Amino acid sequence: LTMDECREPDAGMPLESELVVDAAWLSERLGDPDVQPVDARGSAFSASRIPDAISLAPGDLSRTIDGVPGQLLPAEEAEPILRAAGLKNGVIAIVYGASPEYNPARIVWALRYYGHSDVRYLDGGFSAWVEAGGEVEGEPPNVVASEYDLGPVVEPLRVTGDWVLEQLGAPPYDMPAIQLVDARSEGEYEGGHIPSARSVNWTRNLSGGFLRPDSELQALYEGLDPRVTTVTYCASGQRGSFAWLSLTALGFEDVRLYDGSWNEWSPGNYPTE
Repeated sequence: LTMDECREPDAGMPLESELVVDAAWLSERLGDPDVQPVDARGSAFSASRIPDAISLAPGDLSRTIDGVPGQLLPAEEAEPILRAAGLKNGVIAIVYGASPEYNPARIVWALRYYGHSDVRYLDGGFSAWVEAGGEVEGEPPNVVASEYDLGPVVEPLRVTGDWVLEQLGAPPYDMPAIQLVDARSEGEYEGGHIPSARSVNWTRNLSGGFLRPDSELQALYEGLDPRVTTVTYCASGQRGSFAWLSLTALGFEDVRLYDGSWNEWSPGNYPTE
């Protein structure tokens, strides 16, 4: 099966973005020393994986910081973890997961933040790879540590609660300097959200495990200006990472993640709607 054949009927044209690749793209480059698959599925990696893949799950790069769970590790703490995982400098890192899930988007964002210049998302994940006839490795993984060196951290990709509050402006917060996208469920959003935030449940970005076509994503985010700084969030920054991925792939010029998200915002001294 080709990737288009794996998609649901009438799904439309695939999203065209340098951030997103499909199984056919990876299959043509499998074994290329400049391309490194990154498996974000966690424990499933040990059972089967794309050949030459390394394992890097969101939990490997997060901890509770200042009472807020699931926060991205500082760069100096992340570097030895990336070395132990076997990530190489200079490669195109192709991150995949068990679609539909947000783990791979979180790793794409994290590696971009840590300064890895070329990180991409495998649309459809591991299941799409298998369905397309991609080669699978099942023997115990041979993990070889690397001498990975982080590039300069891309600080603007990650924002704080205080920064978001400053961008909201004065009450009633109806003239914010940024656009906010809440990637949580509709019920969570209705229970309280950051003022001016728009609700787009992260699952709505997907159809049959694949990112929706360009036209459908544009309709989903209709009314948002791709030239204006856009900040995504959820409860802990995980689902918000998928919104970040979708908007970035769609061509929004400046998309950032509020990593602390609702876990930091709601108990803090911040305004809510």
